Amino acid sequence: MQSSVAERSIEARVNRTRRFATALVLTTGALLGQPALGQDVRSRTDVQWIQAVRQAAQRVNYQGTVVYQAGGSMRSSRVTHLFDGTLSHERMQTLDGKPREYIRRRSGVDDEVQCLIPETRRVVVEHRKVGESFPGLSSASPEEILERYTLKLGEVERVAGIECQMLTLEPKDSARYGYRLWVDRATGLLLKAQTFNERREVIEQIAFSDVRIGERIDRSKLRPAWSTEGWTVERSDHRKADLAEHGWLVPTPAGFRKTREVARRIGGTDAMQAVFSDGLATMSVFIEPNSLLSSPSGMPGLPSAEALQVHGPTSAYSRRVGDSLVTVVGEVPPATVRTLAGSVEFRGQR
Repeated sequence: MQSSVAERSIEARVNRTRRFATALVLTTGALLGQPALGQDVRSRTDVQWIQAVRQAAQRVNYQGTVVYQAGGSMRSSRVTHLFDGTLSHERMQTLDGKPREYIRRRSGVDDEVQCLIPETRRVVVEHRKVGESFPGLSSASPEEILERYTLKLGEVERVAGIECQMLTLEPKDSARYGYRLWVDRATGLLLKAQTFNERREVIEQIAFSDVRIGERIDRSKLRPAWSTEGWTVERSDHRKADLAEHGWLVPTPAGFRKTREVARRIGGTDAMQAVFSDGLATMSVFIEPNSLLSSPSGMPGLPSAEALQVHGPTSAYSRRVGDSLVTVVGEVPPATVRTLAGSVEFRGQR
């Protein structure tokens, strides 16, 4: 059976927590000095706290083990991160499941990420926006985040033996989850993050179990464990798209903004994606034509009407619109993806 793009997208988001040990969720940036937060950290404004976390993710060297927990699964990764004064460089090694390494180079507006897959001798290369992964918090401005969330200062607690200031980002409506952050008081580096639902239950956690901050890092520690000479290099084939030109109306959900529209060519047909963000949470709308959804009679896996999947903070909802399958995936409550999926319309190609 040929699986559809949306199914693979849902599986990729869910299996990120199961197989890849937070793969691209964990990789981020850091730096040679330690930007001090100042002694009276409790006097910082909400904007200054968010700025401090963003700056530290770019400007603090660190090495440590990150543990990711969601939906009853737990995975760990080893992360080494260096800033050379111009670029950030990072190596992430999965410690569970199949061996994987992620080599990230960060500059300006985006990151180049290489995923090394030794059993098939492949290197998969893609580009991602800066600051979209732990401990980077977000690439959005503090002001944008604070439009949707209220920041509350909590107690001082230890994470991995380091004193941290606990911050809570309370959602201002039910369309998104809340977050708790534990920030190193000395450097501003985010050491632990939790996502909680409307019942204040923790549904996702990412945290350092051990970490060394601010030490000089030898570049040899950034080299992959395997020589990639002779390996196949695969580059992301995403390109810009305009869903409206293809006849699709995808309304921007309240409290979010559209960040990009892209398409991938599969089997001679475009599968399209629109991405929305509220500064912290993201949602993606995947639209796949019927030609990509065919499967042998009687084979399960393709939704005949509507389908909902939830794993940790990730919700995915699919529905058919005409001859296409519309799937919304995001780190938001199920009702939010269901509402967005229900608002998508096909009005005929221009």
